[in-house]
Amino acid sequence: MKHITKTLAGIALGCCMASSVAQAASIQSLTIEEISTASGGLGTSALAGGGGWGNWQDQFGNTTAAPAYFTSNGIDSSIKMGSTQASGSISQTIVWSGKLGNINTLNGAPSGSISGGVMNLNFAGLVTEYFAPTNLAFNISPDSGSLITHVAIIDASRYYYTADWTHVANNDVINTSSNTIHSGFNGSTSIIHFEGIATLAPVPEAETYAMMLSGLGLVGLMAYRRRKLI
Repeated sequence: MKHITKTLAGIALGCCMASSVAQAASIQSLTIEEISTASGGLGTSALAGGGGWGNWQDQFGNTTAAPAYFTSNGIDSSIKMGSTQASGSISQTIVWSGKLGNINTLNGAPSGSISGGVMNLNFAGLVTEYFAPTNLAFNISPDSGSLITHVAIIDASRYYYTADWTHVANNDVINTSSNTIHSGFNGSTSIIHFEGIATLAPVPEAETYAMMLSGLGLVGLMAYRRRKLI
């Protein structure tokens, strides 16, 4: 009986594992839209100050008047999870503080998941890079504890989402022409708002789960028979 109980426990564990995989779905991509109705009524961000994707405060806490916020020219693609993207592949030409640039994920591929109606994101590699003659690149990844996300389901594979966060510059603004740290922005704050549609990665079909459970059951039965023979 003890051996049978262990076998059944193994199968039960397999059920729990499959259920947990189904509930925590990884994100395949995130569109980044202009602030409008792209979040499906989730609302816009007070942090964004009525601008495009974000705003900026200097080291003294002064928020620059419009058009300090950055907004794209309307040609938007999406952030691809699990791979890096160069400037221009996410959105073509943003304007931030009156200067032209782009965002990229060359410092690290992003990742994310939605579980129990909560979206988790890893944007540690997110960077904004100004075009020449400005020649600056700066980290805009979320500072610890600053990321706030909201999601609303559209269908089985898509969610409306919003994501808001801040990042305080600390020796991570780079002069791209000399590849040196530009410390003059230290203490200033990037205030970011993304919204759009999150598309989930395809999940294994029911047959795949059945095969997984069958495999676990066979492993348990083999272990039981082996112990019985011993």
